[in-house]
Amino acid sequence: MEFAKKIVETTEEIFNTMIFLDVSANTPLEQGKQDLGCHVSAMIGLTGGFSAMLGIHCPEAVGLAISGAMLGIEIEEIDADVKDALGEIANMLAGGLKERFSTEDIGLELAIPTAVSGKSYTIASSAKSNRVIIPFNIEQGQFFIEMKYNLN
Repeated sequence: MEFAKKIVETTEEIFNTMIFLDVSANTPLEQGKQDLGCHVSAMIGLTGGFSAMLGIHCPEAVGLAISGAMLGIEIEEIDADVKDALGEIANMLAGGLKERFSTEDIGLELAIPTAVSGKSYTIASSAKSNRVIIPFNIEQGQFFIEMKYNLN
């Protein structure tokens, strides 16, 4: 199903056309437990042809830069605007993936995005889930797009 390729294409399209930040993808991280060192995350569920949780995970400075670029304002702290902006980006990413998978006759429905922030948190899912994490770079640093999924 080429999850990584579709995530990279979707992320590049959204960042280039809607957020106006240059973004470049790195090699996907290997399966296993990674400490991403992030301070803000937004996630959204997908269900239908497969079940998944898509997340964007950012260190503070990167989350502020992405949110500020999207909203067209300077943001100095992680607040409700940052969480809303990242939630909307998660929603756009999931919508882009939904569109890409529809060309393969894989129907998906989206849940409501959720955002979390803090200095120390863990996001976990079933050990039986498949997982792909792709690091992306912008001028202000690195962020991660993660998809945990189960094929139906």
